[in-house]
Amino acid sequence: MLPPACFIMQSMKKLAVFLSLIPIATGTEEAMNQALHTWQQQVTAYEEAVRNAPSDELRDNITPPDGRDIAPQLWQALSGRTGSRKNEKGKGSIPTFEFEKSWALPGIVWILEHPQAFTAAFTDEEQAQLTYFGNAIVDSLVRIHFSSPGVGAICPCISATSSVREYELLQKIYQRNRHKEARACAALGMSLMLNNPMVSSVEGSESMARAKRLYYLKQSILLAGKDTQFGNQPLTQVAMEQAYFLRHLSPGCVAPQLKVKDTLGIAHTLPTPGKLNLLLFWSPGEQVGTSMLRDAEKLMAQYPGLEIHPIMPHATPEEQQQALESLGIESSLCDDADGTAARTYRIGMLPTCVLIGKDSRILYGGAPDMKLQSALEEATAAERKAEKAARPSVIIEEAPAPVIQPGSTPTPAPGAVPALREMPEF
Repeated sequence: MLPPACFIMQSMKKLAVFLSLIPIATGTEEAMNQALHTWQQQVTAYEEAVRNAPSDELRDNITPPDGRDIAPQLWQALSGRTGSRKNEKGKGSIPTFEFEKSWALPGIVWILEHPQAFTAAFTDEEQAQLTYFGNAIVDSLVRIHFSSPGVGAICPCISATSSVREYELLQKIYQRNRHKEARACAALGMSLMLNNPMVSSVEGSESMARAKRLYYLKQSILLAGKDTQFGNQPLTQVAMEQAYFLRHLSPGCVAPQLKVKDTLGIAHTLPTPGKLNLLLFWSPGEQVGTSMLRDAEKLMAQYPGLEIHPIMPHATPEEQQQALESLGIESSLCDDADGTAARTYRIGMLPTCVLIGKDSRILYGGAPDMKLQSALEEATAAERKAEKAARPSVIIEEAPAPVIQPGSTPTPAPGAVPALREMPEF
């Protein structure tokens, strides 16, 4: 096996050879538009087939286009080398490509929206090239495309990452783009990204990050037009959902009340006042939530005062009972036919946990991971300390030394180790 330094040098040499083989200016705007037009035809044909399917079974068997045939055509149009530019960070020059031209932005948007298809256009031996070109595309957005009127289309893709570099790209679009719709999309993207601790740390304190989230959210609504899209949804709709989350579901908010029924049809109001509540939205088809239910008693013993309320969305009472019996789980609560509980707490994936304190305020919401464990330990620290202090202490006293009369031989206590015999003299 080659040493790391040799391996890197060989990879860089292979990449340099690869770049040198790219012909100058092989891509064209016409070729890009043709590839995008073909993609749109595929999408239209798929939507029409779904719409006209005579049954749900046939509709489910219709496969949507994945873009794997489009990506190579599009990349060929965008990856042509156009020359080189001076390396601002050091000596030498950096190759320039067609995707750095202003007309290439729609192709870049497609690549960002279909990363799997783009990745499939590279073989396993070309992974170093994939990383290089991925960074070069982002660099072209930072240097050139940030001021384009259509750059708002990339903001949903960028906001789904946890990269500080991409967050700074959205900042640049918001601050320096002259077009309101692009700025609106960038503002909403930043508000969404600040929900990620890895990104929010750049804003300093948690309170500052929350204030920025609210500010950017408000700005996105003020700047957006009535037809502004954020991905495949109206921007105002996404923004209002984000506002609902910040107002009702973020840590510190008073948890919304729920009324759900168990398998016997008995109604329960959640969260239980004065208790530490863990709402567990789960499904029999996933393993993590099911394991948590099976270990519910252990969890409640580990965290004193905790009450676990499992809620199964999207299931009738009959389906729920059947699932519980097959899994060997005694009981669970069931959402209604309209999915009111899941909708109230904006459950987008299963399992999802919502930890609610004794004062009915949300302490944590998200996947059952290390963050949930940390929140549970913090919420039950006082109870665990009090429980430990209340445990009886066992004090072991030493037995009194036996009184030995002069001239008598001491009798060993039952079970005692006999004394060593004296060594004989020779």
